[in-house]
Amino acid sequence: MAHQSENCTPLEIGDIELRTLAELADVNSSVPAVWFLVLPFGDSHNQAKICGDFYERLNSLVDHAHEATVICILTTAQTACEMLPALQEKLRYQLWIAVKHDKPINKPATLPGCHSALLILTKYKDCLRHTKTRIAYTYCPECDKTTKDYGGKKHTYHEYGTLMSDVWRDISVSPEHHPHAVLNRLKDVFGLPPYRNLFAIDLRKFVACEQNVPVKAALDVTDMRSMGEKYRNALLNGDCLTLLKEMPSNSVDFCFADPPYNLKKKYDNWNDGLDIHDYFEWCDAWLYELARILKPAGTLAVLNIPLWTARHYAFLKTILNFQHCIVWEGLSLPVRMIMPANYCIICFSKGRPRPLPADAGSELLALKESYCLRSACESYRKRAAVQDRTPITDLWWDIHRLKHNSRRADHPCQLPPVLMMRLLALFTREGESVLDPFNGVGTTTLAAKKLNRTFAGIELSEYYHAIAQHRHKELAEGLDPFRKTVSTPTAKNSPVRRLKKQKYRVTKKTLQLDVKRIAAQLGKLPSRQDVETFGAYPLELYNEYFISWGEVCAAARTTGMSETRDRTVSAKQGQLELFQ
Repeated sequence: MAHQSENCTPLEIGDIELRTLAELADVNSSVPAVWFLVLPFGDSHNQAKICGDFYERLNSLVDHAHEATVICILTTAQTACEMLPALQEKLRYQLWIAVKHDKPINKPATLPGCHSALLILTKYKDCLRHTKTRIAYTYCPECDKTTKDYGGKKHTYHEYGTLMSDVWRDISVSPEHHPHAVLNRLKDVFGLPPYRNLFAIDLRKFVACEQNVPVKAALDVTDMRSMGEKYRNALLNGDCLTLLKEMPSNSVDFCFADPPYNLKKKYDNWNDGLDIHDYFEWCDAWLYELARILKPAGTLAVLNIPLWTARHYAFLKTILNFQHCIVWEGLSLPVRMIMPANYCIICFSKGRPRPLPADAGSELLALKESYCLRSACESYRKRAAVQDRTPITDLWWDIHRLKHNSRRADHPCQLPPVLMMRLLALFTREGESVLDPFNGVGTTTLAAKKLNRTFAGIELSEYYHAIAQHRHKELAEGLDPFRKTVSTPTAKNSPVRRLKKQKYRVTKKTLQLDVKRIAAQLGKLPSRQDVETFGAYPLELYNEYFISWGEVCAAARTTGMSETRDRTVSAKQGQLELFQ
């Protein structure tokens, strides 16, 4: 069993066989249930728009459905982008889960396809109701430790595994077979009242998907130009729309955009909480300019959360040709019981794209899923010539966010340099040009410089622009701009306050374990007064060392874990206890 769900009563799975698509509208959906619809989900490079009267039949089912109804749809990433606008007319979007394929789908001159999209929508408007589900730890075959290094926080993790995210790699699906693994997970994820049934309907023989049709030339592609000296290796400070409109058409080989996501992040001088219509009107404007500036056969790549990706897709498909949807498993803040990790890099080309990787001599390799990133283990594997690398697909799990302050510049949303290095190696050759209209502190342009690409980076903030200039100066002087530093950035990627640097009189782990002891003694999570009464350490230490009382009680809420595999004891199954 690859997962464990708390307080779960597994749903009874029922397969519904239809003779025609029309019968979908007649299915009795009046009871509270979870519905799992399987659409074509194989070759993501060829499937896009749903044909026929699927939406009409589905809408009829939804109209007669119980208010607690959950609809789960397995399909390709591109089809998910096509479907979402229509689905949201009657259903609330909740999740886009990337599900790994059992083997990559290879096609000449493209990235192997290795994921499908599982859309979760509800008839009700509230947040998604589901069980707390954990995914079992995986272990490195060389050092026999967990594939992730949990460091000094092992006491705050559960003995079985970590909370489930919206990227599922521990199970897989095959386009040739029924997705039983997904069904077996969904029956536990939604195994709580009022649900008793999970109904599966395979619609693959009824629903066809149109082949990708190249977009007619919506932009001028006849006048190929150079970037121009003004923009060659330039860091530009100003509004991206103003500056993009000045740049020549058909002049840049690769455009990359990681825009503000309109999620109320605290940027230096940008309102990240626009009206949603204003936000996408602004997005469409700079996307159009990037498409205009892009050279024929060049690629425009946009990074965003899945729902916003679908909206970018709806606009870009009218002027460019869909190329790829890459999933970057970039685990972010634990803001819910299903951890956000699915970030889409949607790629469009201007006309027919060239084969990938763009540099035919480059070999792009990823870390195999089963291996860890501990330096000692990596060194051993290198000495022992262990084959721990594999060709990349369109599912990127081995690039992690910059979480330690020593690797961060003073910016709330800084991408890891390795991500940009991979994108540039995939879509460009040496000497070609790269444009980033949201250059921030310079990660894209620095990566371009290190890989011998020319670049233009635009940044609205004078403060971030100055940091990028300083880091480029460091690179010119022979310093690594991505090295560890001793400075502490003031910008944060979360609303949680940052504690001042200090020397701990008692370790945080010791304090958290003492709270766990008190919790076991009292049979409940302790309050501040409880810790003051029964604790071995002054309450003032907790106020100084922790950002919240929730962090104080982190170890008391769980069992603690070991990073080394215990081969003698199987993982516990069934109901979980808060205190053991």
